[in-house]
Amino acid sequence: MYSSKSIISGLTWMIIMMMMKMQECRGCTESERRGLLELKTYFLSFNKDLHPDIVRGWRRTSSHSCCTWRRIKCDMNSKRVIELSLGDLYPPGYSDTLPLLNLTLLYPFEKLQRLNLSMNSFGGWFDQTQGYKSHERFRHLEILDLSYNFFNRSVFLLLNEIVSLKTLFLGGNYIEGGFPVKELTNLKNLELLDLKLNNISGHLPEEELTNLKKLKALDLSENLLSGSLQMTGKLEQLQELQISQNRFVGEIPLCFSRFSKLRVLDLSSNHLSGKLPSFLSNFKSMEYLSLHDNNFEGLFSLDLISELTELKVFRLSSKSSMLQVVETSASTGLKSQLRSLTLSNCNMSNIPGFLRYQKELRVLDLSSNTLSGAFPTWLLKNNTKLQVLMLQNNSFNTLTLPRLHKLQFLDLSANKFNHQLPKDIGSMLPRLRHLNLSNNEFHGNMPSSVGTMEYFEFMDLSYNNFSGKLPRDLFTGCYSLKWLKLSHNRFTGPVVPRSSDATSLITLIMDNNMFTGKITDKIRNLRLLTVIDLSNNFLTGTIPRWLGGFFLDILRISNNRLHGALPPSLFNIPYLWLLDLSGNSLSGTLPLRSDSDYGYILDLHNNNLTGSVPDTLWKGLVLLDLRNNRLINVVLLRGNNLTGKIPIELCGLKALRMLDLSHNRLSESIPSCINNLSFGLGGVGGNDREWYPPNMFSNFMDIYTEVYYESLLVSERFGLDYSVDFKVQVEFAVKQRYDSYMRGTLNQMFGLDLSSNELSGEIPEALGDLKRVRSMNLSRNSLTGVIPGRFSNLKSIESLDLSYNKLHGAIPSQLTVMPSLVVFNVSYNNLSGVIPQGKQFNTFGENSYLGNVLLCGSPTNKSCGATTMSSGEKGEEEEDDKSGLIDVVVLWWSLGSTYVTVLIGFMVFMCFDCPWRQAWFCLVDGLIDRVKDVLGVI
Repeated sequence: MYSSKSIISGLTWMIIMMMMKMQECRGCTESERRGLLELKTYFLSFNKDLHPDIVRGWRRTSSHSCCTWRRIKCDMNSKRVIELSLGDLYPPGYSDTLPLLNLTLLYPFEKLQRLNLSMNSFGGWFDQTQGYKSHERFRHLEILDLSYNFFNRSVFLLLNEIVSLKTLFLGGNYIEGGFPVKELTNLKNLELLDLKLNNISGHLPEEELTNLKKLKALDLSENLLSGSLQMTGKLEQLQELQISQNRFVGEIPLCFSRFSKLRVLDLSSNHLSGKLPSFLSNFKSMEYLSLHDNNFEGLFSLDLISELTELKVFRLSSKSSMLQVVETSASTGLKSQLRSLTLSNCNMSNIPGFLRYQKELRVLDLSSNTLSGAFPTWLLKNNTKLQVLMLQNNSFNTLTLPRLHKLQFLDLSANKFNHQLPKDIGSMLPRLRHLNLSNNEFHGNMPSSVGTMEYFEFMDLSYNNFSGKLPRDLFTGCYSLKWLKLSHNRFTGPVVPRSSDATSLITLIMDNNMFTGKITDKIRNLRLLTVIDLSNNFLTGTIPRWLGGFFLDILRISNNRLHGALPPSLFNIPYLWLLDLSGNSLSGTLPLRSDSDYGYILDLHNNNLTGSVPDTLWKGLVLLDLRNNRLINVVLLRGNNLTGKIPIELCGLKALRMLDLSHNRLSESIPSCINNLSFGLGGVGGNDREWYPPNMFSNFMDIYTEVYYESLLVSERFGLDYSVDFKVQVEFAVKQRYDSYMRGTLNQMFGLDLSSNELSGEIPEALGDLKRVRSMNLSRNSLTGVIPGRFSNLKSIESLDLSYNKLHGAIPSQLTVMPSLVVFNVSYNNLSGVIPQGKQFNTFGENSYLGNVLLCGSPTNKSCGATTMSSGEKGEEEEDDKSGLIDVVVLWWSLGSTYVTVLIGFMVFMCFDCPWRQAWFCLVDGLIDRVKDVLGVI
């Protein structure tokens, strides 16, 4: 039998449910419902891949009130829509065109207070009904988020009339020109203005900002503002100011001392200089103070911030190396409990003593100082909440680690540690996600306890003296490991001691070690790999075909002991940026290549490859870099046994920067269309921006901590972005030696090397159109004809080698106008005439002309006679040619007259009877008899 209490309880719930149902039925007006469905249809017209919150949640057949739909919020009493969250509706890069927002679609929402349209790639908005007078429709709007779109200054034509606005986000758009003072004059209720990540330039406004009397938070970071930091003192209500990553110069002015209510001040990453002002100690309300990455100098005492009781985040560093931070009252310490402290590049020789009393610290960065001695274990013992410890670029020499802490990020790179790692490092750092011990002198084996670090995501032990085999559980126990860098050590044994399907590894960089054995199937299970670098080891065997099944961006296995044929699958990896298999003993022919492949650098030099160069090898080797609108490529095939002709399809590589086919057995002529390459007429002219990016490609991984400080503008958490810092070195012969090109030098290099082949025919005149080439080597072939006079167009060339060919004729005097030429070699040809002189040619020695016996003039010891041709004097050159022709005619006339004179004298001699005549006939008769005896004639 039910109790009266349970009956009453049940009736109460029934009444509540009925009331909720009634509320739902009368919620959301029909006009707003239709308006939401019209918005959905409009958004779908741009892209069908609309966010499922709207595609599945906003349905015409739904029986629920639109107030229950996702991304919608209604007023509890009126049931009118007061908030629309329409940000991030599409996948990134969904369209090549910028959609425009039709403002009339927002008319039904008359009570709208908050509108979010961020991250939609909108290029603007329009109103076909009322134009920009439609602001009257938004008289209740208080919060508007238009960040990360493509709005320009025209957006203010409407915004300036929405006087109800209190919060405006316009960060990450295309607003250019000066600060929009006039465009914001009517927004006197504005409390928060976010204009970060635009192209706003000029000076920071002073008096103009006084119209915004209620402004509490202003974000102008990551713009192009410059000049000094002069601001009016009338914005005394300002609580948050972010102007980092601009171009401000000079000292922090005294006017900043008037902003007594400041809670957040971020001046980082500018060009501020001078000494830090003492009035920093007056910011009693300061919670977040960031001054790092400037040019401050002089002495700064931490006592200036000791009285800031609300301080949570403090950052200070200097690019000038002239700033010295000291602690003069260590016993007093800070009166606040910090959550993040950065004091990098501050010439500190001691760790601040007040850190012994910090209980809330999450992030500590003391990198690039002069700290030394043993690792400060007390930092981890006293600061039990510490998650990030950055001590790189110091002089610590002994590593001891305590237990029972929450450390997630530890960077001890570029110190002086010179011992083995603790055997139980895995249990000492149980929650560690990032470990960087590179550029030290650690030695010994990698401890097996590393395999127990299940949260591990990044480990860099490169440039140490580690040895031995890798722990068997490294790839199984560390199942969260994504980035592993072990290069430049002395590790031995197999590359992957044990495989696992559960591994998350995406980057494997293990070059310059002593790994042995074959590339076994154990790597095959690392299916997420996009970067593999196993170069400069002792790996043997063949390259497995299954590597072509990876979605690799970088594959480098150069300078090992691999042999066998090249798997065709490697040449069909869809987005391969770099393929480097040089310095092995690979044999067989070059595989065919599909049309859809991309390429960046192809390096197969110094192998035993044979056969011809396939026409299809070049397909897909052109990569359109959408960021810089350029095509980029490097192809190195030297030092093989390739035969046949150079494919004419090579001319399709309109952006080739370096081509090296030297030391092969290629034959026939050089394609005349070769001038289509990037350093020729068909390439992209002008000055290039750096085509080789700071990092090799754009794939990256983020690791973040939780948020440890929040305000109106700031949501602070520590994070690291990992992208492949892949140091590509391309060797190319310039100035008669092989040099390595990387980063900035690789960006400036253009070269063509066809030397040491069996090429024949004449040198194409079109080679003279390669205006940006810096090195051209055609030596040791069988090229004939003359040196093209159009070579004078090679204005950037530094090295030109045409030696050991069969060239004839004179050296064109026009070549003396090449201003950058440093090395010129035409030795061992059949050249003749006078060697040109003038400008760069005055610096070339006799070795540049050896083996040309018909060349004369300086710098050889052969004289050209009385008439010496001066460089560039065409008239004298023609006169010298005529003189040579006259000498030949005189020679033939002399020989003819001598022959006729002797013949006439002999005939006269035969006509007179004398003893000499009789003796002559006796001699002739005796000779005839002798011949008859020899031949047996009777």
